[in-house]
Amino acid sequence: MNAAAGPGGSSADRKVALLRGINVGRSARIAMADLRACTEESGCTEVRTVLATGNVVLTDPRTEDELRAVLEAAYADRFGYDAVVQVLTRDAVEEAVAAYPFESLDEHHDYVVFSDDPAVTRAVAEAMGAAIEPGGTEVVTAGSGCVYWRVPKGATLNSAAGKASGNRAHDRHLTSRNLRTLHKILAVG
Repeated sequence: MNAAAGPGGSSADRKVALLRGINVGRSARIAMADLRACTEESGCTEVRTVLATGNVVLTDPRTEDELRAVLEAAYADRFGYDAVVQVLTRDAVEEAVAAYPFESLDEHHDYVVFSDDPAVTRAVAEAMGAAIEPGGTEVVTAGSGCVYWRVPKGATLNSAAGKASGNRAHDRHLTSRNLRTLHKILAVG
């Protein structure tokens, strides 16, 4: 994929940071202006946030692992919570979205559950798939660095598959985003 590079670097420098557990339910509350400022103070440029659920598009030459460590430490220090951040290249997000294997259905949500560990990806896809009742419209499959999941609206939190993905041992390795949100992230650049 050829994501547009910002003025400061190549398309490989364009990254997406996905924060887990902010601004939903009783989770940590973080203003997007503060999140942008903290990200810029961590050395990133061309920082944009998308929605208020912890989606940051930025430019930075560090590897995904290096940037993750820097951002998690900065966010934990600044906002006082146990920050969990998935950092992906913008190209990787674009590829995951393009590879979404299921037909989008009315009254359903389409999710990409990003994982930073192939063993966790396989385990979560297997657990979620085993929890789905046969013959329904809910479906799950493993992708490259993610799990794809289509679930009826209103069933996300109560779904057996959704509960199967909630293994606390995997929390550090996973974060999910709705396909619509991912399209908005990609539109930012």
